[in-house]
Amino acid sequence: MRLRFKLLVLVAGVTLLAALGVATIALWRDVGQSQERLACEGSALAAAVASSAPRWMGPDGALPGAREALSPVLERALGTSALTRAWIVDRAGRVIACADRNGAACPEGAPSRFRPAQGPMEALVRLARPAPLEASAPVVRAGEMAGAVRVSYRAEEVVAEARRLAATAGAVAGAWIALGLALGALLVRRFTRPLVELVRAVEALPVDQHGVDLEVKVEPELAELVAAFNRTSARLRESRGQLDELIASLNERVARATREGLRAERLATLGAIAAGFAHEMGNSLNVISGFTSVVLRELPAGDAHRPDLESVRREASRAAALLERFLFFARARAARAEPQSIEPVLREAVEVIGPAAADAGVVTEVAIAPDLPPVRADAELLRQAFVNLCVNAVQAMQPGGGRLAVSARAEGGVAIEFRDTGPGIDPAQRERIFEPFFTTKPNGTGLGLTIVRQAAEAHHGSVEVEAAPGGGAIFRIRLPAAAGQEKAA
Repeated sequence: MRLRFKLLVLVAGVTLLAALGVATIALWRDVGQSQERLACEGSALAAAVASSAPRWMGPDGALPGAREALSPVLERALGTSALTRAWIVDRAGRVIACADRNGAACPEGAPSRFRPAQGPMEALVRLARPAPLEASAPVVRAGEMAGAVRVSYRAEEVVAEARRLAATAGAVAGAWIALGLALGALLVRRFTRPLVELVRAVEALPVDQHGVDLEVKVEPELAELVAAFNRTSARLRESRGQLDELIASLNERVARATREGLRAERLATLGAIAAGFAHEMGNSLNVISGFTSVVLRELPAGDAHRPDLESVRREASRAAALLERFLFFARARAARAEPQSIEPVLREAVEVIGPAAADAGVVTEVAIAPDLPPVRADAELLRQAFVNLCVNAVQAMQPGGGRLAVSARAEGGVAIEFRDTGPGIDPAQRERIFEPFFTTKPNGTGLGLTIVRQAAEAHHGSVEVEAAPGGGAIFRIRLPAAAGQEKAA
């Protein structure tokens, strides 16, 4: 349904409701006035007839000859007015005399009072289903009520004038509706034509590279709407160049990301091959180290070849340890986590490096908060990460020794800190220390901290480093609490 038709229907509905409202109120007042006038006239006519009835009625009912004497009086009343029926009843409601234009019998019963219409809707109902109007007057004899005279008007007399008024009001309402529709059509045409132009401009805006400008209309509302459209068109025109530049930049980024993805895939393939070679080399180094140990056990203590064989065994062991770390890094696996406390894993890692720390003059401290929530953890992965951080801290504090403080607390999950009193880390190197094969140690492999980061991320956590107040470094691993076990820090 188009807007123009809706507006026409709205104008017609408002006009029709207004006309019906005015006509209904007018009919209500007219019907009420007509009914009140006829009620007064009927009461007066019934009172005139009642003045002739007392001598023919007694306390117990009608006297002999009452019907013959009163029927002519009722017939004269029918002839002088628009009554359809007139009759007299005694105190018990029995009919004494009756006169009806159609020859019908008169109803018994006490007289009733016709109630005028109480509202416009009731007046309209009586126009559609008219009811006769009745009036009555008492018959009094010797100070007592002996009966009543009842008269009834035809229904047409009650609503005839109202119906004429209704017909007139309907004609006037129809004329007003026709005039309202004509004026509404002109108004709707004047109002919707700019909207049609605006719709066409909106449809053309996405395909027009130079934008669309509309003429500002004189109506304030339409002028504001068209001005807003023109501003939008201008902004779109200005942003198209920026959008083109952004698309070009995104295309370049996608191409670069594609190249990097292909490079990463090639590196992953080479890594898998290197891991295979490293595994085989590790087996060979273990064989060399084993046979060297056997030969050293059989050689006498002062043999000239013993220092050379010890060097061979030492270098073979160092190379095997390097390959083992490389394989651990290359074969990083997903954490096989289950809910558990972090405390035993952390304490075991500190105990493992205890002898090495004592030889280096490093004092270790462990502080575990009592309210730690459980975490979903792979104990083996976390133990390896904790040991690597402890070993790095001990090595950083050589040869002078120092203090390694390990702590764990609830902080939106669990935060584990490793704080040492060593020389700290150069700020320029903090962004790279977690990269593979980056190391500041003469004999380092550059894989220890990479393994720490892999373990933290495998548990949906993170690792960070910062300078400790007074010197040294702080490594902090954050792990999420197990589902449903979060505690406030």
